[in-house]
Amino acid sequence: MTTTATRRQMTDEKIPSAGTFTAGYRALVDALKTLAFPTAGRKPMPVFSRVLATVRPTEVELTTFDFETAVTVILPATGAAPGRMLLDHSSLTKVLSAAVKGSAKSIVDRLDVTIDTPDHTPVVHVAGYSLPLDDTVTVDAFPDLPPTTAPTHVVDREALSALVERVTVAADRGDTLPILTGINTVLDKGSLTLTATDRYRLACGTIPVNGTTTEKVLIPAPVLAKLLPRLTSAQVRLGVDVIAGVTWLTLADDSTTGRIRTLDGEYPKVSSILEQAPTRTVTLDRAQLLQAATRAASLSAAVKAAKNNPVTITVNPTALTIAPATDGDRAKVTAPALPADIAGQSEAWTTGANAAFLLDAIATLTADKVTLHLTDPGRPMILTDADDTTYRHVLMPVRLAG
Repeated sequence: MTTTATRRQMTDEKIPSAGTFTAGYRALVDALKTLAFPTAGRKPMPVFSRVLATVRPTEVELTTFDFETAVTVILPATGAAPGRMLLDHSSLTKVLSAAVKGSAKSIVDRLDVTIDTPDHTPVVHVAGYSLPLDDTVTVDAFPDLPPTTAPTHVVDREALSALVERVTVAADRGDTLPILTGINTVLDKGSLTLTATDRYRLACGTIPVNGTTTEKVLIPAPVLAKLLPRLTSAQVRLGVDVIAGVTWLTLADDSTTGRIRTLDGEYPKVSSILEQAPTRTVTLDRAQLLQAATRAASLSAAVKAAKNNPVTITVNPTALTIAPATDGDRAKVTAPALPADIAGQSEAWTTGANAAFLLDAIATLTADKVTLHLTDPGRPMILTDADDTTYRHVLMPVRLAG
């Protein structure tokens, strides 16, 4: 959805902090952990380390924003005097921790925290202590949030969390192309598909959603991976807005809302890799495959000093082996055969795989049995759970020495 950005009118008026609220100690500390994500990023401006607290009669809305990510948490509040105050995130977090040091958990669980603004200076009252916070940044300095609209899609939180964890392992860490640090996200009316790749591996999965629009965005993987675990409701709401040419993803549950500035650019086309027709499939026990891959990786590291040592995967008509790769004669290297159900072409088939990437791929699979979908030793292999191809993990082949 496209909306028009609004800007605060320029003014020399300084707006000091005002208002009062009381909230539970545990709830406030947990909220500050959620709000810490934007404040931990780049800090060219002091306001980036501040929390905007908007006090209403029965609740307080806490927000952090660094122009890339905005996070808002709503807490129930008592003794509220409506107003807005700007709180130093780091100082408040340290004060709350220090004030209860050595206290029993049962006592801390019953504590309340009151923050008021005598003389427009935020003062924290907790466990019998009162301490003022820095008030050198005034409320008017806090930037306006992007005016996003109501989310359009609803998804099961646990299913979304599991899928994000599975695909994020394949996202680039920033060593190649910045666009590959993102998760390509397609929101349809009935499904959500996430794809990540660093050009050497690729992960793609789909889960059901209930939506009203079709959207496509590129979400920064580190942001999504850190923010999503802070949501705790059974369902998560998602929405996309284009504001003044910038695309924002909204991620919300019952008490927390995150607004993430998405990445610009055209994501690589990967459909031809994901849709390649296998010439053979190999289905085997996942635990046995993981054990064999772990031992082969360790043996490769034991005999080769190089970084990112490969392993050798060989398929014959009845079994699969994963052997350590060496600089010597491969014919002299053997490994235990893993029993497998093999369909399709039957001639011997050997390829190389990055040992660490193979272990990552196996770790993302969840079924007792997994399937390797193979086309050619020089082509990517696809790993899936044996009876479910809604999640696919692709590994590019590694050239073997000799």
